[in-house]
Amino acid sequence: MKTTTIRIFLIALFFGISNLSFAQYEDYVDGVAKDFNQYMDNYMDPLLQGLGYGFNNGWYNTARPHKSLGFDLTISGNLALVPVASQSFKLVPDNYEVFDLSDPNDDEFPTVMGGTTSNEIKAVLDKSDPNSAYVIFPTLNGIKDDLPTNLVAVPSPIVQVGIGIVKKTELKVRWVPTIKNDAGIDYKYWGLGVMHSVSQWIPVVKDLPFLDISGFIGFTNISLAYELDEGTIEGSNQMAEFGVQTFNYQVVASATASVFTGFIGIGVDDFKTNLKMNGTYSIEVPGTGTKEDIVNPVDLDAKGGGFRATVGARLKLAILTLHGSYTLQGYNTINAGIGFSFR
Repeated sequence: MKTTTIRIFLIALFFGISNLSFAQYEDYVDGVAKDFNQYMDNYMDPLLQGLGYGFNNGWYNTARPHKSLGFDLTISGNLALVPVASQSFKLVPDNYEVFDLSDPNDDEFPTVMGGTTSNEIKAVLDKSDPNSAYVIFPTLNGIKDDLPTNLVAVPSPIVQVGIGIVKKTELKVRWVPTIKNDAGIDYKYWGLGVMHSVSQWIPVVKDLPFLDISGFIGFTNISLAYELDEGTIEGSNQMAEFGVQTFNYQVVASATASVFTGFIGIGVDDFKTNLKMNGTYSIEVPGTGTKEDIVNPVDLDAKGGGFRATVGARLKLAILTLHGSYTLQGYNTINAGIGFSFR
Protein backbone atom coordinates (compact mmCIF):
# COMPACT_ATOMS: atom_id res chain seq x y z
CA MET A 1 0.00 0.00 0.00
CA LYS A 2 3.13 2.12 -0.15
CA THR A 3 2.17 4.71 -2.82
CA THR A 4 -1.02 3.29 -4.29
CA THR A 5 -3.44 5.45 -2.32
CA ILE A 6 -1.87 8.83 -3.06
CA ARG A 7 -1.30 7.81 -6.67
CA ILE A 8 -4.94 6.91 -7.26
CA PHE A 9 -6.25 10.14 -5.84
CA LEU A 10 -3.76 12.46 -7.51
CA ILE A 11 -4.37 10.85 -10.89
CA ALA A 12 -8.10 11.25 -10.30
CA LEU A 13 -7.50 14.89 -9.39
CA PHE A 14 -5.65 15.47 -12.67
CA PHE A 15 -8.52 14.13 -14.75
CA GLY A 16 -11.03 16.01 -12.65
CA ILE A 17 -9.58 19.46 -13.20
CA SER A 18 -9.03 18.81 -16.91
CA ASN A 19 -12.74 19.55 -17.41
CA LEU A 20 -12.74 22.86 -15.53
CA SER A 21 -12.00 26.44 -16.56
CA PHE A 22 -9.01 28.26 -15.12
CA ALA A 23 -11.31 30.59 -13.15
CA GLN A 24 -12.89 27.64 -11.41
CA TYR A 25 -9.62 25.87 -10.81
CA GLU A 26 -8.40 27.41 -7.58
CA ASP A 27 -11.53 26.85 -5.47
CA TYR A 28 -12.03 23.37 -6.88
CA VAL A 29 -8.46 22.23 -6.26
CA ASP A 30 -8.49 23.72 -2.77
CA GLY A 31 -11.73 21.88 -1.99
CA VAL A 32 -10.49 18.59 -3.42
CA ALA A 33 -7.27 18.83 -1.40
CA LYS A 34 -9.20 19.39 1.85
CA ASP A 35 -11.77 16.68 1.10
CA PHE A 36 -9.11 14.21 0.04
CA ASN A 37 -7.29 14.71 3.34
CA GLN A 38 -10.54 14.25 5.30
CA TYR A 39 -11.47 11.12 3.34
CA MET A 40 -8.01 9.67 3.93
CA ASP A 41 -8.26 10.51 7.63
CA ASN A 42 -11.38 8.34 7.89
CA TYR A 43 -9.96 5.64 5.63
CA MET A 44 -6.58 5.25 7.37
CA ASP A 45 -7.70 5.78 10.99
CA PRO A 46 -8.01 2.10 12.07
CA LEU A 47 -4.54 1.29 10.71
CA LEU A 48 -2.98 4.22 12.59
CA GLN A 49 -4.94 3.33 15.74
CA GLY A 50 -4.00 -0.34 15.48
CA LEU A 51 -0.30 0.44 15.16
CA GLY A 52 -0.49 2.75 18.17
CA TYR A 53 -2.16 0.14 20.38
CA GLY A 54 0.06 -2.66 19.06
CA PHE A 55 3.43 -1.01 19.55
CA ASN A 56 2.35 0.01 23.06
CA ASN A 57 2.06 -3.66 23.97
CA GLY A 58 4.28 -6.63 24.77
CA TRP A 59 6.62 -4.94 27.22
CA TYR A 60 6.64 -7.69 29.88
CA ASN A 61 5.77 -11.32 30.58
CA THR A 62 6.57 -11.29 34.31
CA ALA A 63 6.62 -8.72 37.09
CA ARG A 64 9.97 -10.00 38.41
CA PRO A 65 12.86 -7.80 37.24
CA HIS A 66 16.15 -9.43 36.38
CA LYS A 67 18.92 -9.61 38.94
CA SER A 68 21.89 -7.33 38.30
CA LEU A 69 23.42 -8.12 34.90
CA GLY A 70 20.66 -10.61 34.13
CA PHE A 71 19.08 -10.13 30.73
CA ASP A 72 16.63 -11.43 28.18
CA LEU A 73 16.05 -11.17 24.46
CA THR A 74 12.40 -11.31 23.45
CA ILE A 75 10.83 -11.43 20.01
CA SER A 76 7.05 -11.10 19.90
CA GLY A 77 4.18 -10.01 17.76
CA ASN A 78 0.98 -8.11 18.47
CA LEU A 79 -2.38 -8.24 16.75
CA ALA A 80 -4.55 -5.22 17.52
CA LEU A 81 -8.12 -6.35 16.79
CA VAL A 82 -10.07 -3.78 14.78
CA PRO A 83 -13.67 -3.36 16.03
CA VAL A 84 -16.47 -3.80 13.51
CA ALA A 85 -17.41 -0.14 13.95
CA SER A 86 -13.93 0.88 12.74
CA GLN A 87 -14.09 -1.19 9.56
CA SER A 88 -16.31 1.35 7.80
CA PHE A 89 -17.31 4.99 8.03
CA LYS A 90 -20.12 7.22 6.87
CA LEU A 91 -19.38 9.95 4.35
CA VAL A 92 -21.58 12.94 5.20
CA PRO A 93 -21.66 15.29 2.17
CA ASP A 94 -22.37 18.36 4.31
CA ASN A 95 -18.94 17.89 5.90
CA TYR A 96 -17.14 18.09 2.54
CA GLU A 97 -16.59 21.05 0.22
CA VAL A 98 -16.72 19.28 -3.16
CA PHE A 99 -17.23 15.58 -2.42
CA ASP A 100 -20.75 14.21 -2.75
CA LEU A 101 -22.43 10.82 -3.00
CA SER A 102 -23.30 9.22 -6.32
CA ASP A 103 -25.99 7.28 -4.49
CA PRO A 104 -27.56 9.45 -1.74
CA ASN A 105 -28.97 6.32 -0.11
CA ASP A 106 -25.57 4.71 0.35
CA ASP A 107 -23.16 6.68 2.54
CA GLU A 108 -21.16 3.73 3.92
CA PHE A 109 -17.54 3.33 2.82
CA PRO A 110 -14.87 0.85 3.91
CA THR A 111 -11.80 1.88 5.87
CA VAL A 112 -8.43 0.34 5.06
CA MET A 113 -9.34 -2.53 7.42
CA GLY A 114 -12.80 -2.99 5.92
CA GLY A 115 -14.25 -4.82 2.93
CA THR A 116 -15.04 -3.74 -0.61
CA THR A 117 -17.54 -1.31 -2.09
CA SER A 118 -19.08 -0.37 -5.42
CA ASN A 119 -20.12 3.01 -4.07
CA GLU A 120 -18.80 6.14 -5.76
CA ILE A 121 -17.85 9.67 -4.77
CA LYS A 122 -18.57 12.68 -6.97
CA ALA A 123 -16.26 15.69 -6.94
CA VAL A 124 -18.72 18.47 -7.77
CA LEU A 125 -17.74 21.85 -9.17
CA ASP A 126 -20.63 23.66 -7.45
CA LYS A 127 -22.54 21.68 -4.82
CA SER A 128 -25.24 24.35 -4.66
CA ASP A 129 -26.16 23.59 -8.28
CA PRO A 130 -27.87 20.20 -8.74
CA ASN A 131 -26.84 20.25 -12.42
CA SER A 132 -23.23 21.18 -11.77
CA ALA A 133 -20.40 19.41 -13.56
CA TYR A 134 -18.64 16.69 -11.62
CA VAL A 135 -16.18 13.85 -11.97
CA ILE A 136 -16.21 10.43 -10.31
CA PHE A 137 -13.47 9.79 -7.81
CA PRO A 138 -12.34 6.17 -7.32
CA THR A 139 -13.12 4.92 -3.83
CA LEU A 140 -10.70 2.67 -2.01
CA ASN A 141 -11.42 -0.86 -0.85
CA GLY A 142 -10.18 -2.31 2.42
CA ILE A 143 -7.97 -5.34 2.93
CA LYS A 144 -10.37 -7.38 5.07
CA ASP A 145 -11.21 -9.86 2.31
CA ASP A 146 -7.51 -10.45 1.59
CA LEU A 147 -6.53 -11.32 5.16
CA PRO A 148 -5.43 -14.94 5.73
CA THR A 149 -7.69 -15.39 8.77
CA ASN A 150 -11.05 -14.13 9.99
CA LEU A 151 -9.25 -11.86 12.44
CA VAL A 152 -9.33 -8.25 11.28
CA ALA A 153 -6.20 -7.03 13.03
CA VAL A 154 -3.21 -4.73 12.65
CA PRO A 155 0.11 -6.54 13.26
CA SER A 156 3.16 -5.03 14.96
CA PRO A 157 6.46 -6.86 15.61
CA ILE A 158 8.56 -6.27 18.74
CA VAL A 159 12.27 -6.95 19.35
CA GLN A 160 13.31 -6.17 22.92
CA VAL A 161 16.18 -6.64 25.37
CA GLY A 162 15.78 -6.48 29.17
CA ILE A 163 18.79 -5.83 31.43
CA GLY A 164 18.87 -6.00 35.23
CA ILE A 165 20.64 -3.03 36.79
CA VAL A 166 20.38 -2.24 40.55
CA LYS A 167 17.86 -2.70 43.39
CA LYS A 168 15.55 -4.99 41.40
CA THR A 169 15.25 -2.51 38.58
CA GLU A 170 15.24 -3.60 34.94
CA LEU A 171 15.89 -1.50 31.86
CA LYS A 172 14.08 -2.58 28.70
CA VAL A 173 15.36 -1.49 25.30
CA ARG A 174 13.68 -1.73 21.93
CA TRP A 175 15.99 -0.92 19.04
CA VAL A 176 16.55 -1.73 15.39
CA PRO A 177 19.57 -0.25 13.58
CA THR A 178 18.62 2.68 11.36
CA ILE A 179 17.86 1.39 7.88
CA LYS A 180 18.68 3.54 4.86
CA ASN A 181 18.93 2.26 1.32
CA ASP A 182 19.10 3.36 -2.28
CA ALA A 183 15.31 3.04 -2.62
CA GLY A 184 14.93 6.12 -0.43
CA ILE A 185 13.77 4.28 2.69
CA ASP A 186 14.75 5.63 6.11
CA TYR A 187 13.50 3.53 9.05
CA LYS A 188 14.15 4.16 12.75
CA TYR A 189 12.75 2.18 15.68
CA TRP A 190 13.64 2.48 19.35
CA GLY A 191 12.02 2.39 22.77
CA LEU A 192 12.90 2.51 26.45
CA GLY A 193 11.13 1.04 29.46
CA VAL A 194 11.85 0.73 33.18
CA MET A 195 10.44 -1.89 35.55
CA HIS A 196 11.04 -1.57 39.29
CA SER A 197 9.99 -4.02 42.00
CA VAL A 198 7.65 -2.41 44.51
CA SER A 199 6.91 -5.68 46.34
CA GLN A 200 10.40 -5.48 47.88
CA TRP A 201 9.17 -2.44 49.85
CA ILE A 202 5.88 -3.94 51.03
CA PRO A 203 5.88 -5.87 54.36
CA VAL A 204 4.67 -9.49 54.15
CA VAL A 205 4.55 -9.32 50.33
CA LYS A 206 8.33 -9.09 50.12
CA ASP A 207 8.58 -12.39 51.99
CA LEU A 208 6.43 -14.27 49.46
CA PRO A 209 8.93 -15.72 46.97
CA PHE A 210 6.29 -16.66 44.38
CA LEU A 211 4.69 -13.20 44.17
CA ASP A 212 6.08 -10.09 42.47
CA ILE A 213 4.60 -6.61 42.02
CA SER A 214 6.32 -3.95 39.94
CA GLY A 215 5.74 -0.56 38.41
CA PHE A 216 6.46 -0.02 34.72
CA ILE A 217 6.92 2.98 32.40
CA GLY A 218 7.66 2.63 28.69
CA PHE A 219 8.11 4.75 25.56
CA THR A 220 8.39 3.70 21.90
CA ASN A 221 9.25 5.84 18.88
CA ILE A 222 9.03 4.66 15.27
CA SER A 223 9.58 6.68 12.11
CA LEU A 224 9.53 5.61 8.48
CA ALA A 225 10.19 7.83 5.47
CA TYR A 226 10.41 6.81 1.85
CA GLU A 227 10.63 8.53 -1.50
CA LEU A 228 7.63 8.10 -3.75
CA ASP A 229 8.23 6.55 -7.16
CA GLU A 230 9.48 9.08 -9.67
CA GLY A 231 7.32 9.84 -12.66
CA THR A 232 3.96 8.93 -11.13
CA ILE A 233 2.98 12.58 -10.74
CA GLU A 234 5.30 15.36 -11.89
CA GLY A 235 6.77 17.31 -9.00
CA SER A 236 9.67 17.38 -6.60
CA ASN A 237 10.76 16.19 -3.16
CA GLN A 238 7.88 13.71 -2.97
CA MET A 239 8.16 11.82 0.29
CA ALA A 240 5.87 9.76 2.51
CA GLU A 241 6.49 9.94 6.25
CA PHE A 242 4.96 7.80 9.00
CA GLY A 243 5.52 8.03 12.74
CA VAL A 244 4.36 6.40 15.99
CA GLN A 245 5.00 7.54 19.56
CA THR A 246 3.61 5.53 22.48
CA PHE A 247 3.64 5.89 26.28
CA ASN A 248 2.75 3.19 28.80
CA TYR A 249 2.26 3.34 32.60
CA GLN A 250 1.32 0.16 34.49
CA VAL A 251 1.33 -1.79 37.71
CA VAL A 252 2.25 -5.41 37.00
CA ALA A 253 1.85 -8.47 39.22
CA SER A 254 2.90 -12.06 38.62
CA ALA A 255 2.84 -15.38 40.46
CA THR A 256 5.31 -18.16 39.69
CA ALA A 257 4.96 -21.89 40.29
CA SER A 258 7.85 -23.98 38.99
CA VAL A 259 8.23 -23.22 35.26
CA PHE A 260 4.86 -21.47 34.94
CA THR A 261 4.20 -17.77 35.54
CA GLY A 262 0.86 -16.01 35.35
CA PHE A 263 0.84 -12.23 35.11
CA ILE A 264 -1.55 -9.29 35.04
CA GLY A 265 -1.08 -5.61 34.37
CA ILE A 266 -3.34 -2.61 34.93
CA GLY A 267 -2.63 0.94 33.86
CA VAL A 268 -3.05 3.60 31.20
CA ASP A 269 -1.38 4.36 27.91
CA ASP A 270 -1.52 6.90 25.14
CA PHE A 271 -0.12 7.19 21.64
CA LYS A 272 0.15 9.50 18.66
CA THR A 273 0.50 8.41 15.05
CA ASN A 274 1.01 10.52 11.95
CA LEU A 275 1.01 9.96 8.20
CA LYS A 276 2.18 12.62 5.73
CA MET A 277 2.58 12.83 1.99
CA ASN A 278 5.01 15.70 1.49
CA GLY A 279 6.44 17.40 -1.55
CA THR A 280 5.16 19.25 -4.58
CA TYR A 281 2.73 17.68 -7.03
CA SER A 282 2.35 19.53 -10.36
CA ILE A 283 -1.07 19.47 -12.02
CA GLU A 284 -1.54 20.78 -15.55
CA VAL A 285 -4.36 23.25 -16.18
CA PRO A 286 -5.65 22.32 -19.64
CA GLY A 287 -6.05 25.09 -22.19
CA THR A 288 -3.68 27.46 -20.38
CA GLY A 289 -0.30 25.89 -20.95
CA THR A 290 0.43 26.35 -17.23
CA LYS A 291 0.74 24.11 -14.25
CA GLU A 292 -0.25 24.53 -10.63
CA ASP A 293 1.33 22.88 -7.61
CA ILE A 294 -0.30 21.03 -4.75
CA VAL A 295 2.05 21.05 -1.77
CA ASN A 296 2.03 18.48 1.05
CA PRO A 297 -1.46 17.14 0.24
CA VAL A 298 -1.85 14.69 3.16
CA ASP A 299 -1.27 15.21 6.89
CA LEU A 300 -3.13 12.73 9.10
CA ASP A 301 -2.96 12.32 12.88
CA ALA A 302 -4.47 9.74 15.18
CA LYS A 303 -4.41 9.84 18.96
CA GLY A 304 -5.64 7.25 21.38
CA GLY A 305 -5.10 5.35 24.58
CA GLY A 306 -6.74 5.13 27.98
CA PHE A 307 -7.28 2.39 30.53
CA ARG A 308 -5.77 -0.99 29.79
CA ALA A 309 -5.74 -4.38 31.51
CA THR A 310 -3.54 -7.33 30.55
CA VAL A 311 -3.64 -11.00 31.51
CA GLY A 312 -1.11 -13.56 30.33
CA ALA A 313 1.14 -16.52 31.04
CA ARG A 314 4.74 -17.53 30.51
CA LEU A 315 6.42 -20.93 30.32
CA LYS A 316 10.17 -21.00 31.12
CA LEU A 317 12.20 -24.05 30.09
CA ALA A 318 15.82 -23.50 31.14
CA ILE A 319 16.69 -20.26 29.31
CA LEU A 320 13.87 -20.52 26.77
CA THR A 321 10.61 -18.66 27.41
CA LEU A 322 7.28 -18.85 25.64
CA HIS A 323 4.58 -16.34 26.46
CA GLY A 324 1.18 -15.03 25.45
CA SER A 325 -1.20 -12.36 26.68
CA TYR A 326 -4.45 -10.55 25.95
CA THR A 327 -4.94 -6.85 26.60
CA LEU A 328 -8.28 -5.09 26.99
CA GLN A 329 -7.94 -1.57 25.55
CA GLY A 330 -9.33 0.58 22.74
CA TYR A 331 -8.32 -2.09 20.23
CA ASN A 332 -8.03 -5.34 22.20
CA THR A 333 -4.61 -6.83 21.49
CA ILE A 334 -3.18 -10.34 21.35
CA ASN A 335 0.53 -10.78 22.07
CA ALA A 336 2.65 -13.92 21.70
CA GLY A 337 6.37 -14.49 21.56
CA ILE A 338 9.55 -16.33 22.37
CA GLY A 339 12.58 -15.28 24.37
CA PHE A 340 15.86 -16.24 25.98
CA SER A 341 16.26 -15.25 29.63
CA PHE A 342 19.22 -15.41 32.03
CA ARG A 343 19.17 -14.69 35.80
